[in-house]
Amino acid sequence: MSLTQEIKDFALDLGYHDVGVTTADEFPWYADELRSRYSSYDYLIESPLKPLEGTNPRGVMPEAKSIICTVYDYSREGFPAELVSSIGRLYQSRSYNQSSSRINRARRQLFIDYLQKRGMKTLHGPEFNVPERLAAARAGVTTYGRNNFAYAKGPGSLIVLMAFTVDAELEYGSPTIDAPCPQDCRLCADACPTGALEPFRLEPRKCIAYNTFMAQDNFRPHTSSHIPLEIREKMGSWIHGCDLCQEACPRNRPRLKAMESWPASSFLEHIAEQFDLRKVLLLTDEYFETVLRPVMYNYIRHKRYFQRNAAIALGNSGDRSHVPYLAQALEDCDPLVRGYAAWALGQLGGQDVGATLEKARAKETDEKTLQEIESAIAV
Repeated sequence: MSLTQEIKDFALDLGYHDVGVTTADEFPWYADELRSRYSSYDYLIESPLKPLEGTNPRGVMPEAKSIICTVYDYSREGFPAELVSSIGRLYQSRSYNQSSSRINRARRQLFIDYLQKRGMKTLHGPEFNVPERLAAARAGVTTYGRNNFAYAKGPGSLIVLMAFTVDAELEYGSPTIDAPCPQDCRLCADACPTGALEPFRLEPRKCIAYNTFMAQDNFRPHTSSHIPLEIREKMGSWIHGCDLCQEACPRNRPRLKAMESWPASSFLEHIAEQFDLRKVLLLTDEYFETVLRPVMYNYIRHKRYFQRNAAIALGNSGDRSHVPYLAQALEDCDPLVRGYAAWALGQLGGQDVGATLEKARAKETDEKTLQEIESAIAV
């Protein structure tokens, strides 16, 4: 058996859905595309992820010869209905940017250990990041979708990709850099309420997912906690990620339909039983640690952003039973939480809301929060 086949067999035995290999050659098209869209992706280009470095693997690791691309299928189980309109399935699966204490990080580490025991020098994320979608397509294990996701046979775009650059000469797959979507299909783009998506092109700062977790002060270069008004009212009930463009995709429908009858894990059911957007708004340390962090550890490290997102979701709900909880959030010690609670109250409206906002305006000292309160009063 060849070394390449041994590596693939080991990866499959670990639970990966598929694995392919491509050369460690440069990715000049990807580098050019990033540079041409600097104004949209400045937060990524200037981040510690250093994606431009990843487009030239041998520039970082001169002895690099191959890139091993693994595909993990996170659609192996059902997802609780209580969570699917608020938390992206990817994050519920705990398979992305894995926490060091979780099983999916252990799987990745076992694979790295195996490669190194076979004598291979290995580079991998998050320290070194090749363009994983393009690498996987070049390795022949994925194709593209018009929604900009990578697709594998079976799970569709409900996958996580990881790339491992090694110094061994391996057997390379035939590229599948293709997008076998229905001709002229725009279902994914039309499903995006913010207009962030066009076929094969995403404007990240309009993306709901971006705004739920990348919109943090100083989280990445050029990011802030401000979410534009025109985005907020279209975010629905999402507080971490968004699945709308994947749900609309015809290529995903067979798997999504099948998943409807699949049971969710006991762990996710346990989280779903406790999940309540009002509790996210009035977030305690205990609730943060036991309900949110286990499934949403990927990007948000501070409670305030979950509270902000919950305020937006409650404001978009049209349910005035949330008014007392949002009024309570106006007393929060964090001006960001107070400001977004005010916005949400303005969305829900009512005489009692007007009086509550007037009272809050009288004692507010933070300038940005005061602007939010005054805008909510004017609605």
